[in-house]
Amino acid sequence: MTRIKTGIYLSFACALSLQAAQVELGTIDVEAKVDTEVIKDVHGEDIKSADLAEALFKQSPSIALSRRSGIANDIFVRAQRKDNINVTIDGTKVCGACPNRMDPPISHVATNNVDYIEINEGPYSVEDFGVLSADVKIHTIKPSEELEGEVNLGFGSWGYKKASFNVGGGITDTVRFLLSASAETGEQYEDGDGNDFVGQIDREISAGAVPGTVQYQPQYQDMDAYNKKTVMAKLFWNITDNQELRLSYTANRSDDILYPSSKMDAIYDDSDIFNVEYIAKDLGTYSKELNVQLYQSTVEHPMSTMYRIMGASSEMTHALDTKMQGAKIKNSFDLDNHTITVGLD
Repeated sequence: MTRIKTGIYLSFACALSLQAAQVELGTIDVEAKVDTEVIKDVHGEDIKSADLAEALFKQSPSIALSRRSGIANDIFVRAQRKDNINVTIDGTKVCGACPNRMDPPISHVATNNVDYIEINEGPYSVEDFGVLSADVKIHTIKPSEELEGEVNLGFGSWGYKKASFNVGGGITDTVRFLLSASAETGEQYEDGDGNDFVGQIDREISAGAVPGTVQYQPQYQDMDAYNKKTVMAKLFWNITDNQELRLSYTANRSDDILYPSSKMDAIYDDSDIFNVEYIAKDLGTYSKELNVQLYQSTVEHPMSTMYRIMGASSEMTHALDTKMQGAKIKNSFDLDNHTITVGLD
């Protein structure tokens, strides 16, 4: 009996909805960035490591971490990875030199140098080519107008130690500078069973998953997992009230990065990023903002078996390097309540 009554009530409600009068809505204007996530706190108190991949993993639910070592890890965005993710650092492209992703592009900037990050979900982008899952735009810190500085010391599990500082401000009314540097090191992390790198490899050898020659030689079994140093310098010059010149240089120096899941380790991983940017605003009706950028990034990354048993008699090293040079010009102007951007890359 109850089911019959329910059916009558639902039929009556549907009949009323069909007889409802048509309502005409007015125009609704919505201003928003669709599928864009902005992450501002990537060097907060709860994030100790300079590894930006780990920081993003902790801050964004759409990012997964591909961990291979204590530093220089990679990210997944919307289940995509590698070249399906476009990464730029202040508009510059950095190409890692390792075919096995020991030095992904996102590893060439430290968290203490990051201001905020934009994650624009794909596919594809007009401004940045090679986007399938996401466009990750990293914006580093800028010089302030007032002279200020900051010093940080950090300690964590597995012998983690980090020291960093930055100082900057206005030299004159038109010139500002910034200098930032950091150094960190970490011992081998341990899994849930308390195994360090040597113990993890021993377990794989016992299971027949890897040959015994991939184990570390006795004299290298207590090595730190990595050592990393960074330096970033910037100089901003306000040429006129509407023109600005920005110069920046970033250096990353990582040594003895151990990769227990691979047969080789990174002897060092060095990168240098040079960036020159000219910005002019309100030049005329058809130039609300003109941006011209020149940059160069280089990476040196030798991988070797020198720490492994297989390298005791016949060490093998793959020394790889990349160089990326780019030029961009971009102009934006307003037209009928729309902002039009045109450019060349």
